[in-house]
Order: sequence, then structure tokens, then C-alpha cells
Amino acid sequence: VLGGMDTADIAAALEAGPGAVAEQFAAKCRAALPEASAKEAAWHAIMRGTDLSNYELWSLAEGFWQPEQSALTEPYVERFFRDMPAAARGRGDLVLDLLLRFLYPRYAATPRTLESAQRMLALDGLPVTLRRRAADHTHDLRRVIAARAARADEG
Repeated sequence: VLGGMDTADIAAALEAGPGAVAEQFAAKCRAALPEASAKEAAWHAIMRGTDLSNYELWSLAEGFWQPEQSALTEPYVERFFRDMPAAARGRGDLVLDLLLRFLYPRYAATPRTLESAQRMLALDGLPVTLRRRAADHTHDLRRVIAARAARADEG
């Protein structure tokens, strides 16, 4: 997350201790790298990768958003709401449910993110799991934004 390792370090660690769980953690680490190329590769794999195991998909999603990297991931907030409806159509309900748990841009708790979420939720034909989980996460997002606004008013 902070740049202490690079892809070569991750590959060396994976080679030293290979296995399915190690593959998942390597995917998560690659997605968490503070590099634009790492974020784009992870995003592309999450949104369009059809040859990933479910665990690798979830690991990429879990590593993607990092609070320390808000400037780096900011362009992906709008992309999430734009790209997720199409990506959701190719996923089963359980896979999509867990993917949304990790991939919803919860660290970008701003009114702009809320507006993007509401636009997506207003679309016709959203997969039911996407609509249900995105509505839950958007409700949480709305509460965070309101709490921050209330705190700012107190200060």
C-alpha cells in the first residue's frame, strides 16, 4: 500500500511460498500497489476478467481501494458506478455479493460519490443483487456523509 514492495518482491514471495492462498494474497498485494498501472491492471481484471477464480477476483477487489491512495483511486469512483452494471451481469449472485462488499468505493465518502451511486441505482434493468447490495452500501455512504457534515457544523 505504501510502496514498500514492488511486483518483483511480490513475485519472489509467491515463488518462495507457492499455493492457492499465496496466489490470492499476491493478487491482493498487486492491486494494493500505489501505482496507476497496478490499479488499471486490477480494474481491468475485475471488470473484464473471465478466467479469474472467485477468490482471485475478491482478492483483487479487496486490495484495490486503500484509504492512503485516495488521489490514485479517485478516477475509479465514477468508473465503479459506470462499469459495475455490465460487470455484474456476468457474475453469479454470491460472487457479485462478495465482490460488491470489497469493491464499493466506501473510502470516497463525498456528495459526488453519493450522486454517482444514486444515478446508477436509478438505472432500469440492474441485476437484483447489484441493486440490493449497492443500495445497502449507498445507505451507509449517506450516513457517513451526514455524520461528517454534522461534525463540520459543530466545529
